[in-house]
Amino acid sequence: MLFQRFRAWIGQYRRRKIVSKAETEIQLFKDKGKNVFSPITYQNPYMIYMHKIIANVINQKKISYQQMELVIIDAEENKDQDDEDIQIVLDELNQQLNYLLMVTDRPEKYKTFADEMYEENGLIVQQIPKTVCQQARGNVILDFERSSGFFRKNPVDSKAIYLPIYKRPWEISENLDILVPVGYNTLVVGGILPADWLEYRYMNERDRLDREFRKG
Repeated sequence: MLFQRFRAWIGQYRRRKIVSKAETEIQLFKDKGKNVFSPITYQNPYMIYMHKIIANVINQKKISYQQMELVIIDAEENKDQDDEDIQIVLDELNQQLNYLLMVTDRPEKYKTFADEMYEENGLIVQQIPKTVCQQARGNVILDFERSSGFFRKNPVDSKAIYLPIYKRPWEISENLDILVPVGYNTLVVGGILPADWLEYRYMNERDRLDREFRKG
């Protein structure tokens, strides 16, 4: 009887060790996956704060909204999430813009937005195809492409602010400052993320927007 109970205890112990080892290996795999950055799959978690980030960055660079000449490099293809990210930026900044240039091969995609901007704000949204993107003029460039070498292939004014949305990871420090990629450098932007950011950073975009709305 005692021997059977001992064997049962040994069996349970071994099963616990197997489960524990499997859980450890799964966690190591997840952690390893988190450290592998790919522009193709990267989702920028700070899109809903992009207008605040841009305001902070241009302030650090001594550029006012009146002086800001915004250039948006359109996404390479029709991807719902990328298109939503672009629309978030356009919707948040549309009242602040005095100049907007869309570098896109999908002009029909932005026709409604362009018409509304002209009717409501009197702003003519300029558009040029990507084949002549070297002609783009502006001092704030948001690059929504994932795989092209825009920054390497096209001369960017040394005073221009170039923000690659997906090509470099956007990270945060321990005190929740956002480490914003600007060209090949990094700019520290603080005072934007809420104190409970780490609790819901992995929510999808709609849930984050809903939470921000409810918080006012």
